[in-house]
Amino acid sequence: MSKAVLISIRPEWCRAIIEGRKTVEVRKTKPKNKTPFKCYIYCTQQGSSAPKGYVIGEFTCDCIDKLVPASEPYGIYDIDDDYVFATCLPGGALWDYGHGATLYGWHISELRIYDTPRDLYDFTGLRDTRFGAAPYDIKRAPQSWCYVEEVNSNGMW
Repeated sequence: MSKAVLISIRPEWCRAIIEGRKTVEVRKTKPKNKTPFKCYIYCTQQGSSAPKGYVIGEFTCDCIDKLVPASEPYGIYDIDDDYVFATCLPGGALWDYGHGATLYGWHISELRIYDTPRDLYDFTGLRDTRFGAAPYDIKRAPQSWCYVEEVNSNGMW
């Protein structure tokens, strides 16, 4: 079975994804997974002291674009306005986030929002070791994303 990804997303961006306005999620890193792969959406509780939110849905990441800074003018990435529109980020936010470093645009397709949000503990984390992927209990949401396997109803992954 291939690894999936659990990705932490702020509530305002979750709303934009649910509404179909946000179809590209921008990150500083990308998984080693070949596309397509499954991503579980963990909606953070930004500003809350509670360390727990919920997994509200999933999508298929069918493509990851490499976003590089333009050579001229300084301060922008080499992408068109339609692409920026798909990220839902305001003007200049890509540069503020990436500061000229390479970024990655994760394409969101086959979105499925759960009727009942799932607990973070329904998933088992996977960390890379020199012997392969080792499972671990997820105690808190990842800062950006992490590899996971879903725990099925009988507790197996």
